[in-house]
Amino acid sequence: MIEVSCLCAAWCDTCTEDRPGFLALAPKFPAAKFRWIDIEDEADEVGDLEVENFPTVRVTRDGQVLFHGTLLPIHAHLERLLEELVPKPGK
Repeated sequence: MIEVSCLCAAWCDTCTEDRPGFLALAPKFPAAKFRWIDIEDEADEVGDLEVENFPTVRVTRDGQVLFHGTLLPIHAHLERLLEELVPKPGK
């Protein structure tokens, strides 16, 4: 299972503005589960994950990290990354 998580914070204006576009990518990648994780509200789940800046995107496959880092909130950049990491349906 591929999981695409955005690690953000409710107080972050950039995160708030980015959220709709991030979640809008989900239908383009049905093989992936998209998650919006507030690092403060879900601190137990975030644990020791490094978040240097917002938004931080983490892509995993069966628990293995494929990507973890800060991305500019330009959805075309994330879409391009996911095109490389998420298998197309039927493949």
